Amino acid sequence: VSTQSTGKTSTIGLQQLLHEWDHGKTKTREKILANFIARHRDDSGPDLEAELAEAGSLFLTRISTWLRLTYLLGGNIKIQLDAIKVFLSASCGQRYLSEFLEVGGVLTVLEILGLKTAKEEDKSSAMTLLETISNCGRKYKEVICESYGVRAAAECMARSYTAQTQECGRSLLYSLAHGNPRYQKQVYQVLKDLLPSTNPGTQRVAAQGLRHIQKLVGPPTQALVENVLALLRSLYSDVQYEAAELLKELVTHDEVKEGVIAGLISLLTPTLDDALRPPVSDTPLPQHLQQAAAAKVLGLMCEDSTELATIAVEEGAVQSLIVVLSNVRHPPSQKHSARTLSHLVRMFTEVHDTLKECLGPDLLEEFLKAPEEIHKKLTPTQLDKLISTNTQVILPQNSSDDESMELLQQQTQAIEVQ
Repeated sequence: VSTQSTGKTSTIGLQQLLHEWDHGKTKTREKILANFIARHRDDSGPDLEAELAEAGSLFLTRISTWLRLTYLLGGNIKIQLDAIKVFLSASCGQRYLSEFLEVGGVLTVLEILGLKTAKEEDKSSAMTLLETISNCGRKYKEVICESYGVRAAAECMARSYTAQTQECGRSLLYSLAHGNPRYQKQVYQVLKDLLPSTNPGTQRVAAQGLRHIQKLVGPPTQALVENVLALLRSLYSDVQYEAAELLKELVTHDEVKEGVIAGLISLLTPTLDDALRPPVSDTPLPQHLQQAAAAKVLGLMCEDSTELATIAVEEGAVQSLIVVLSNVRHPPSQKHSARTLSHLVRMFTEVHDTLKECLGPDLLEEFLKAPEEIHKKLTPTQLDKLISTNTQVILPQNSSDDESMELLQQQTQAIEVQ
């Protein structure tokens, strides 16, 4: 590693390397580190020792010391962190990790996460380095958590608006939660606290992280369900997607299964003013985005599970979906509502009969052929009827038995092929 040669460090000699480092200025040291990272990023611990004349610890100590002395002053923090990562990620390099921890390396890296002067790339590298330490085992996960690393990572994610920093934070928290029972719930709680953030990127990675570690911490609470439902109002499709995926995970838990379905249904029905008022701009209202997302997620759940579909119908989903079908202000709501209704029509005779009463036999036939196009064929009179519908579908005990299901499917298939 040299600023004057591109040869390997083994041809330079330890004394020359350390002399060049000790007497070099910032640019010289950064060039040394750049060459070191490029040549040794995949080396094992013994390989590093051999290349550095069996004195890798001396070089690591110099890099760590320089980081502690300069991180508050700015400069290229990233290259120092990346160089340290070469040592700490080296296989059979456990000694380097112990030495870095002994000099307070974890605390220094955590402080970088909170620096206002640190660049986003510095923070990303800091969290990547912490994840490298965390992946070395439970002992090191606990060291990070005892140093308030969970909170530091969460606060950094909440302040950041770059995807790379947020992804590095999510990956770090995910690592800290696995194989670390003492602090799993702390990580879980921090991710829950991030859901109401006004930062869409933070909301996205928080929902994603919760989905991955939910099964590690036991049953969810209804309060969590409410916070996730609120994300369906987001203007950002990636946030809505992660919220939907998390809801699909939460609904598998018996403790909140009915709460998830009831919560989705509660988001479906717009006010009469919203339904009747003609569009005034191309920008959808947040409640309409939430409504469309709720109808879509509900449809996915009902399609995958007869049990969830039964709960949805018993909770009044059909009536709400019919009203959503009349929401001319937001065609995506109408489309997702129609798609979900089409699943329920094929699953329950009672829903089929209810929709036939609302739409009439001719329009129902067209609905079964192309449910996502039906909103284009609704007349003002039919829209008024849908808005004012107050039909409650009541399922008998045998409503979903095999014989009833088979008969209904035969009827709908006969209509579709006409």
